[in-house]
Amino acid sequence: MTLQGTFFNDEKNDVSFLAGTRQIILMEHQSTLNENMPLRMFWYMAKLYRKQVPKDAPYRTRRLQLPAPCFYVFYNGLDPAPDEWEMRLSEAFEGECSSLELCVTAYNINETSGSVILERSRTLKGYSAFVAQVRRRAAEGMSLEEAVKLAIRYCIGQDYLAEYFHEREMEEVFDMVSFKWDPELAKRVQLEEAREIGMEQGLEKGMEKGMEKGMEKGMEKGVAEVVLNMLKKKWSLQDISEVSKWPLAKIENLGKMHQLL
Repeated sequence: MTLQGTFFNDEKNDVSFLAGTRQIILMEHQSTLNENMPLRMFWYMAKLYRKQVPKDAPYRTRRLQLPAPCFYVFYNGLDPAPDEWEMRLSEAFEGECSSLELCVTAYNINETSGSVILERSRTLKGYSAFVAQVRRRAAEGMSLEEAVKLAIRYCIGQDYLAEYFHEREMEEVFDMVSFKWDPELAKRVQLEEAREIGMEQGLEKGMEKGMEKGMEKGMEKGVAEVVLNMLKKKWSLQDISEVSKWPLAKIENLGKMHQLL
């Protein structure tokens, strides 16, 4: 029952299906914590109902039977999150409590989360293992393409999603992975590189001017180099601030100093 273009043009970013009398809504692969998921689900469900019921339904006097909705999110981002939690639409309402409610159950499906749901589904566990392998190898400095290749080999060797990977060409899997994860990995990896650069420069300066002070200056210089690189690649100031932990004003000053803004 998935709808196309509900939130983003030409992208099927939602999964919806009927199971008996239930309308199951899944929004998978959320790599960032988004507290507005109940609102997104609300919009999505309203659009689904409009598609499923006759246009004259609001004018009928007899109650119309509707499939009961269930809302779920699978979270696999890098920020810490509990094993399972709920998000409620009412938490966004200002003022007194409203009669309207919509509850979304979110599951952390990261490999290291110890999630109970992963033990119930080997397919989901395999997916989680694949994501973890790609991220781990990319963070070690591998290209995304090489990380995907090795992750596929690992999963086939562990009998995770083996049939899925055997049925698909490497290019198809790589396109799926690079589309979903590449931007986030780029931010995380570049920040890690900044820290490594800072550590190296800090050690050098620390030998001359005192370890603690040298390390601090080296870290700052390393992050500054990454911030400049992000500015050159036209990253938004908000994204740069989130990754570097620098205030927007400091980023703007650096950009203007190097004629990038």
